[in-house]
Amino acid sequence: MRMRIIITLERDGTMKRARKWGFAAIMLSLLLVAACGAKEDNTVNSPTAKADAAEQPLRVVATTVTYPDFLYSLGVTPVAAENANAEFPSYLNGAFDAVPKLGGVLNLEGILAAAPDLIIGANWRDAKNVDQLNKIAKTVLLPDRDNWRDELRDMGEALNKKEQAEQVIADYEEKIKQAKESLKPLVGEETFMYMRIIGKDSYVMGPLASRGKVIHGELGLHSVPTFPKDEESIAISLEMLPELNPDHIILQVEAGDDAASAQKIYEDMKSNAVWMGLKAVKENHVYLVGDKDWMNFSFSPVATLNAVNEIVETIKQQNGNK
Repeated sequence: MRMRIIITLERDGTMKRARKWGFAAIMLSLLLVAACGAKEDNTVNSPTAKADAAEQPLRVVATTVTYPDFLYSLGVTPVAAENANAEFPSYLNGAFDAVPKLGGVLNLEGILAAAPDLIIGANWRDAKNVDQLNKIAKTVLLPDRDNWRDELRDMGEALNKKEQAEQVIADYEEKIKQAKESLKPLVGEETFMYMRIIGKDSYVMGPLASRGKVIHGELGLHSVPTFPKDEESIAISLEMLPELNPDHIILQVEAGDDAASAQKIYEDMKSNAVWMGLKAVKENHVYLVGDKDWMNFSFSPVATLNAVNEIVETIKQQNGNK
């Protein structure tokens, strides 16, 4: 089976959207100097990323569009937060409605205006701007991690909420276990494929992709045996789908900037004989899920559980709610 292999940058590609700055760079520098003077460098950049307990701040900003999810999980409302879309995700249950939005990239002016006591940044993105951040407030750079659990533990330590972080992780594991068990009687050993239509392209994400680790690993939904074992994701054409031909398809059609293009591909695909000939289509086992709230799926506990709940409920609804 010939497949064009792609590398998907799920995190960086969606999170680093351009944002126009409201002030010129020189004005920002003047503001920083005026507001902070010659404040000493208090940057924390270590594996534990711990802030001084005696100086526990009340006003927190956590950069990137993922860290606000962590704050929410730990019961902390920031004084400003980054947002990938016009509104914060609905799974935050309105907790951030009054929180100023900083956009989808590092916004030094917005952070300065929020007057935080502590800034929690991501080393992978914010290290190059740490000097400017530290002039605004004490800055903690969380180390690079491959798993959100370790990131949450780091943030819990920075906020002196280590026990809360461990409880969030334990609750997540229990809910994932329950979701997995609820799916067993519905799907047994049948195969699943997670497919995304983004703009004018279609992709299948396998067990090695971040979202695939949740769908195929944590939920135990079997991947098709013909998916390339060493690849995270593949770009796929309609004609290639019969070579995979799963029993079930979890399908996400983009609802963002290229929603119109993605929707057209989906509508054309539904009327195509190749699509209609797939096992999953014939058995009404195509589960249309996901929208903007899936931005942090597999990168935070609250976003991942939101997506998992949607997957489980959609499968139940289309399989007789057994």
